[in-house]
Amino acid sequence: MDKDSIKRSIELTRRNKLAITCYSITIGIIALAYLIEVIKHSRTIPYFIVAFLLLWVPGILTIVVHKIKSDNYYTRYFILFGFLVPWGFLLFTATNNLVFTYALVIMIALNAYADKNFSIMTAITYNLVNICSVAINLIASGIDKEVVVSSEIQILLMLLCAIYNVMIAKTNSILNSGKMHQIEQEKNNVSALLEQILKASSAITEGIAEMTDKMKMLDEAMDRTCSAMEEVNTGTGESAESVQTQMIMAEEIQNKIDEVSHNTKAIADSVSKTREAVILGAENMRNLEAEVERSKQYSDSAAEELTELENYTQQMQTIIELINNVADQTDLLALNASIEAARAGDSGRGFAVVASEISNLANQTQSATDDIHNLIENINNKLADVDKAIKSFVAGSDKQHAVALDTARSLETIKNDTGDIENNTRGLAAAVAGLAEANKTIVEAIQNISAILEQVSAHSNETFESSRKNTSTVSEVMVIVENLQEQAETLSHETARE
Repeated sequence: MDKDSIKRSIELTRRNKLAITCYSITIGIIALAYLIEVIKHSRTIPYFIVAFLLLWVPGILTIVVHKIKSDNYYTRYFILFGFLVPWGFLLFTATNNLVFTYALVIMIALNAYADKNFSIMTAITYNLVNICSVAINLIASGIDKEVVVSSEIQILLMLLCAIYNVMIAKTNSILNSGKMHQIEQEKNNVSALLEQILKASSAITEGIAEMTDKMKMLDEAMDRTCSAMEEVNTGTGESAESVQTQMIMAEEIQNKIDEVSHNTKAIADSVSKTREAVILGAENMRNLEAEVERSKQYSDSAAEELTELENYTQQMQTIIELINNVADQTDLLALNASIEAARAGDSGRGFAVVASEISNLANQTQSATDDIHNLIENINNKLADVDKAIKSFVAGSDKQHAVALDTARSLETIKNDTGDIENNTRGLAAAVAGLAEANKTIVEAIQNISAILEQVSAHSNETFESSRKNTSTVSEVMVIVENLQEQAETLSHETARE
């Protein structure tokens, strides 16, 4: 189907819809009017039913035909003859001559088709029925002046309405022809304009295609830029975290270095004090060695004196034995003297007293010598203990002397090693101080790097956000360009069809 046919079909559909709408309203109002007549008891119900069916059966049939095919050419004839039948029934059975005016409404509605031939056919059909109705009415009622006047008016009004409809239809036809000519000219003008639009559309399409390629290249570049900036952002973030971790570790190292430096100084001070103490201890050990040597000499002298004292006690023991022998002899002599005094009787009493005293003296001497013997034995025992103690002391002094010598030699070695340790500790303190300074420099450098990385990360984030926005903008522009290209292609196809 060509474009003109489509336009004619659309136009006919609109005309059919307008005519059917007017037709449906008219028969609806007429049916309602006769229903009111039934209510007023001016008409019977059977008459209303017949009129209703004559009105609406063709009406419903016309509506169904229109629904099946909206651009049906014969819909006008369904309306024309569909209304002619009930109108003729009502006209011939009416008690009022004004019923003929119903046809005027339909004739006006059918003028929507703007068809001169159809208007002539409509005018002839309805006027013939109207004339027949007037003639039958005149025959039935006779020649009455009032009836003749009303009949003349009825015929004249129908004729005038028919003539006017034909004239309007003809004028509409002429106007439609002029409009068609004007439309044809407009169509030619539109064709020329469309040709120009087609050329412009082709140029636009080519430009859009080239722009699309450029935008695709720009989109790919922006994608690569976004990817690169995302990697840079990730890398700077990781580097910043690594530098931050290194800075924390460097600060911890600095703290440890400070602690080691403090401990090293403390060790150096302790070693210095220890060296002084070792020197003092060595001096004391030399003094102790001299004292131990003198103690040994004193011990040796005491041992010799004890040996002489043992000799003296042995001599005293000999003397005591001698005294014991003398005491025994004295006691024996006293006993003999007592025996002799007893023999002498009274003359020997003085001698007996002397003998008794001598015997007491001998006993006392014996007792004293026993005590002295016991004392000497105790002294000998104590001297033996002292001798053992002195010998133990001498042995201990010998060991102390040896230990003191070893201790002195060890202290001398410790003194020398302590001096080396002191020197090494002071060197270590100097090295730790240098390491602390170097680590401070490293911490400052790491802090500078961290600040730089933070700035780089911030700039990379800004660049990444800008790149992402640019990518979004490019995508939106791509969509717009694609839509423009589709519209240009559609316009080109539409123009080509025109």
